[in-house]
Amino acid sequence: MTTKRRGKSREIARSAISVLSEHGVRNARLADIGAGLGMTGAHLLYYFESKTDLFMAALRIVESDLREKAVAAFADLPTARERWQWLLNAAAPSGLRDSNLMMWLEAWTEAVHDPAVHQLITELEADWQGLVREVLQYGKTTGELDADLDVDTFIEGFSALLDGLTIRVVIGYRPVDKARIVQICEQFAESQLRWNTAATV
Repeated sequence: MTTKRRGKSREIARSAISVLSEHGVRNARLADIGAGLGMTGAHLLYYFESKTDLFMAALRIVESDLREKAVAAFADLPTARERWQWLLNAAAPSGLRDSNLMMWLEAWTEAVHDPAVHQLITELEADWQGLVREVLQYGKTTGELDADLDVDTFIEGFSALLDGLTIRVVIGYRPVDKARIVQICEQFAESQLRWNTAATV
C-alpha cells in the first residue's frame, strides 16, 4: 500500500468511528460512512476489503490515539501515581454512548462470531494491559509501589472491572456516570495498590 493510500485509509477509518459507533457494524451502511468524505460505498471498498475490515481499522485508531495521548501526558507527569490517575480518567467512559467505547461494545459482540475481530481485540487488550503494566512497573522503580505487587493479577481484575462498568455507562441501563466509575476503580485499586512517596528517579 502506498503512503498516499495508507493516509487516505486512515482518514476514512477515523471518519467512520462516529457512524460505526452510532449504528453498529451490522447496521451502518458504507454509503453513510462515505457520505461525510464525499465518497461512495463502492469507493470505500477500494481501500478496505469489507465493512468489518474498515471497522477493525477504526478500532485500531481508537486505541492508538489513547496510547499516543498517554505517552504525551506521561512526559509531564513524573510520578507513577499521577500517570495511573491520568490513565484511569482517560479510560473511563465520558458518558452514555461514548463513541470510542461503543466501538468496543461492537467489537466484543462481533468477536463471538468473527475470528479476525477476536484476534484484533486480543491484541488490543494486550496492548492496553501493557500500558497499565508500564505505569505500575514504573511505580515499582520509583518506590511508589511495593516490589512484591502482583501486577498481572491486579491488571486482570482491574480490566475486568472497568469493562463491566463501561458497559453500564455506555448502554445506560444503570445509573452510573464517569465520576462514579473512577471512584469505584479507585476503591478497588486502593485495596491492592499501596502507594508510597516517590523516590528520586
